[in-house]
Amino acid sequence: MIPSQYLRHLVFLGLGVIFWPSIAAHSAIVLTVKQVGNDVVVIGSGSANTTSLLNPPGSPTPEPDSTNVLWDNQIYAGPDAFGGDGVPPEFDVNRWGGINGPLSFNTDPFIATTYPDSGSGDLFGIYIDTVNNQPLLVLPLLYGSGNPLNGTSRFDSTTLSGLGLNPGVFTWNWGTGQNADSFELRIEPVPVPAPLPLAGVPIAWKMAKRMRRASRDSPAKATS
Repeated sequence: MIPSQYLRHLVFLGLGVIFWPSIAAHSAIVLTVKQVGNDVVVIGSGSANTTSLLNPPGSPTPEPDSTNVLWDNQIYAGPDAFGGDGVPPEFDVNRWGGINGPLSFNTDPFIATTYPDSGSGDLFGIYIDTVNNQPLLVLPLLYGSGNPLNGTSRFDSTTLSGLGLNPGVFTWNWGTGQNADSFELRIEPVPVPAPLPLAGVPIAWKMAKRMRRASRDSPAKATS
């Protein structure tokens, strides 16, 4: 007879197999921005349920865009849409409305337009429409609902503060019920190195242990 605890495990495993495809298809998009050495890296992954997304006001189709740029109101992961030659393609992405969330993400409002030095994968992110005062979700052109997204952008020889970015977590949501989904932007704080005295404590402790062990293991001095 199979123990009841194993039967429970099998039931949970079966439910996971059944429902995992739908869960994976509607996982939130997460865009992480962090300092990596001398560079700033943007890493994005996830998927989007587009069922409840809307066309932006005044646009008969999802509004097109063709730039990967860090500006005061937009941030994307993925390759440089201009391909490094300064000549944009017709369109690389669409901008979708119908999402709710912050109308800024702590960027410097006076930051100069900055293009990534390199990038790969899918081009997607967040665009703040300051004219209509609404956030727009940026997805690849002809993106299929639930398809996986993965993209990376790198800004060489700069810092988060140099790009006008402050640490924080910003979330946008859209849809309800099974069509609910979200986009999360995480700007990670720069790790603070430990103070020098604290950093040296583990080393000093190891040296003290070695000296104590050496003293204990050394032959006792002969008495006269």
